[in-house]
Amino acid sequence: MRARSPFNIVTNFGPELIEHFAASGWGSASHNFRVAASTRHVERGFYDPVLHESHYDRVIPHLATTDYVDWCEEIGIPFGCQTNLVIDNFGVIGLATLRDRKDGRTTAAQRKIFANGARAARRAVRLQEKLEGEQAKLLAGAFDAIQVSAFIIDARGQLLAHSVGGEAMLDAGDVRLSGQSIDAAGVPFTLRQMIQALTADHGLDHVRTQVATAEDRPPLMIEGFRLPERDWSLGKLPHAILIANGPKRDRAGVAHYLAAIYRLSPAEADIAVRLFEGKSRIRIAGERGVTTETLRGQIKQIYLKCAVDSEAGLMRLLAPILN
Repeated sequence: MRARSPFNIVTNFGPELIEHFAASGWGSASHNFRVAASTRHVERGFYDPVLHESHYDRVIPHLATTDYVDWCEEIGIPFGCQTNLVIDNFGVIGLATLRDRKDGRTTAAQRKIFANGARAARRAVRLQEKLEGEQAKLLAGAFDAIQVSAFIIDARGQLLAHSVGGEAMLDAGDVRLSGQSIDAAGVPFTLRQMIQALTADHGLDHVRTQVATAEDRPPLMIEGFRLPERDWSLGKLPHAILIANGPKRDRAGVAHYLAAIYRLSPAEADIAVRLFEGKSRIRIAGERGVTTETLRGQIKQIYLKCAVDSEAGLMRLLAPILN
């Protein structure tokens, strides 16, 4: 289980059970004996022991309610063992095996096998987190290359990385950094409100606000773009981008911009711009010297990378950038 997580991978369970678990609020230490056992050990400085039924037995009498305990009996998962794989400022990533009464309580030998598997899982999770964290830095570097001031935000609304132009805004006091959160006074939204709109469930895909600057300089127009969502992430993938100075409105400038945000190749970015200009596919294929079949495949890749399923969806995505 993972606190504050956008995903929860569970085998042999239907989505309705996971939704019921979440809706019932059973992810807290006051209701969930698995979370309670882990919390007790973390508070004592033990971050990744293998916890099992004996540990559950000690915390169950202290739960605020036995609703989760009863539910585990009902669906057949009263036993099992667990461990934390990673605990950091993004939350907790854990691994657990759940057992019914027919399986019985875990044995010492079974827990040893589980611990060996957990070591391999822990290495995999740390590698995945490292790879996700590097994406924000690469994205910031891409914006530096096209001289765009940008801030890269994670799914929780915290700052992952920023371009050199973003650093200059922080140094000038146009944007304030507190911990891992950024904010600035703006109209009609503060920067924090803007970020909340982009990161909320079913939030906005695009939002803009005007931020006042210091030393009598002209105000800045900041635009926020929500990035295509992955099926799941450990929390460190870029989720949204705030742009303080947009791309040049020529085709080359916008193409570089789309390549930075959506990982489009130069050819794909150029095709997206031509589609937005209202050109037919036959004309685009002729201008680019490719067959219509090749163009069709490239457009499919554009849809996939931009997380849209039609040309109309692509147009809606491009409108805030190109208009």
